[in-house]
Amino acid sequence: MGYGRREDPKLFNDEQMRQYIADGYVVFEPDVPNDLHETIRQKLQFMVDEEFNYGNNVLPRVPEMDRILNSPEVQGALISVLGPGYIEHPHRFCHYISPDATQRTLAQNCHQDSYTPLGRPRQHYPRFARIMYYPQDSPVEIGPTHAIPGTQYHRRLTDQDRQNAIPIAGKAGTVSITHFDIGHAAGINALRQPRHMIKFIYVRAEEPTAPSWDCRDHIWRNPETYKTPHDLHLIWSHIWDWLCGKKDQYESFCASDPATYGLEDLHHNNLDKRLAAMHSIAATKNTDAIPALINKLNTDDQWTRLAAIYTLGAIGQPAVQPLIETLLDTATHKDENPVPTSWNEGAISMEDAVHALVAIGTPSLDPLIGLLENSSEWARINAAFALGEMDTLAAQAVPALTRCLDDASHCVVRTATDALGSIRRNSKEFIPVLERLLKVGRPEWQMPDRRDWTPYDQVRVNAAMVFTRLGKDAISAEALLLDTLSDPNGHVAAFALEALRRIGTPSAMDGVMEYLMTRRWDESIEKGRLF
Repeated sequence: MGYGRREDPKLFNDEQMRQYIADGYVVFEPDVPNDLHETIRQKLQFMVDEEFNYGNNVLPRVPEMDRILNSPEVQGALISVLGPGYIEHPHRFCHYISPDATQRTLAQNCHQDSYTPLGRPRQHYPRFARIMYYPQDSPVEIGPTHAIPGTQYHRRLTDQDRQNAIPIAGKAGTVSITHFDIGHAAGINALRQPRHMIKFIYVRAEEPTAPSWDCRDHIWRNPETYKTPHDLHLIWSHIWDWLCGKKDQYESFCASDPATYGLEDLHHNNLDKRLAAMHSIAATKNTDAIPALINKLNTDDQWTRLAAIYTLGAIGQPAVQPLIETLLDTATHKDENPVPTSWNEGAISMEDAVHALVAIGTPSLDPLIGLLENSSEWARINAAFALGEMDTLAAQAVPALTRCLDDASHCVVRTATDALGSIRRNSKEFIPVLERLLKVGRPEWQMPDRRDWTPYDQVRVNAAMVFTRLGKDAISAEALLLDTLSDPNGHVAAFALEALRRIGTPSAMDGVMEYLMTRRWDESIEKGRLF
């Protein structure tokens, strides 16, 4: 396989997609020569021993990994989960455990990733995915990454979650694709041998309109086997229907026949009984349950709060106003403890009420658009996020979201920018404002934070990312994007580069090639051989 020539992708089948939705990850092996992994391992080892960890530049430093990423299996996994137009994110990293490293316990290592180095809301729908690759044999004893099944929808990890971590072990060449927000951890390296895991981040470019995997059955069925400790058919079927591009994201659930439970079972001591009760309420759309379900939002019981979100979504329009009131009550409290000014190096959990409003769909639109004018910063952030999660269904929100780009809060601006990139409609309205954001930022956004990133860096990254998602619809911004290739922030330039490639005009491609040729890397150069 040479550059510019790729084999047909090997798409996931229905069972693999069901496992991804339920557990949050799928493990597989790309069909590449075995000696490729050893070549990659040796180069990575030389890098950490003799040079330094190249971070985002690890792929050009070890370009053989491109063979892994462009293999039919990896391409097929990414297309299946993120759609055919997925975007390669500039963040990559080699996670290395040296033989003499000081190690923490597995439970201490468990975490959900930050959207490094950005702050960005966590999402239930599969919009970000992580590819993890081992170039060496990775038995449990060498400390492979452990995943915590089902936690991709959690606001945070509980002590019980940490006990459920499962090793993703395998021989050299093992690859996994994971939901970005799944809980995971580096294992304990008991072998005291060098251990490498390289991660790559990918992003969905547009909402699904049809299954992007080898789909033979459009109705959700629970996987034959799954590792998540509880049956979350209600949530899983909703995500499945979204990935299938269905307008009714409860179609699969309505085709099921959950057992009948009473309202009193919402408070049962047994978690599985509580979950089954919510499935029953969702099937009957029992509005009497709304107050009790709202009380279960934002609680520490992650499985219960998750089921409550999508039960309220199934109930639909009668739950909208109570959810809006819940959001406003929370926003009032939140504004007394303001959103961190940096919103840097982390992931932000939006209110559970907002996820429920997203699941309800059309009846939530007008109230959410109204919240964009609310005096509460947290309410505006949550409303913008929710509208973005609705994709093209929220096209009528574009004018209001465009006005949000002039908000004094960079958190609101960044969230509204992301939302416009997800909606991808009426782009002529907001492209001029995004162009201005790439050129001019507020003085109060210039204060460096962790890794010397400023809030304005993050505004520009989000804006450049929208142009990447717009593809050919961003042609009016071509000249600015060519200038943006010189942006001092590498993430901004990377997204501008990909946006230009997708625009695809001769002038855009000339700019792309000039940029890349200037940065061409001669991998044969090494210490002692300079030319």
